[in-house]
Amino acid sequence: MDEVEVVVAHSERATLRVGDVFLKVDADQARIDAEVEAMELAPVPTPEVLWRQPPVLAVAAVPGT
Repeated sequence: MDEVEVVVAHSERATLRVGDVFLKVDADQARIDAEVEAMELAPVPTPEVLWRQPPVLAVAAVPGT
């Protein structure tokens, strides 16, 4: 297993990185739903949604630097 890195954490959400996967843990499912919808509509490269199982959203790292 790769190292687990805490990218950001506060009272509403925590984002962890494990290798090339970001895990976004958010108790408010509506925020995660809005984020996924925004990524689908964005005209720029966005991370691939790997899976969603409340309260966690797993997304792939965006390629590049």
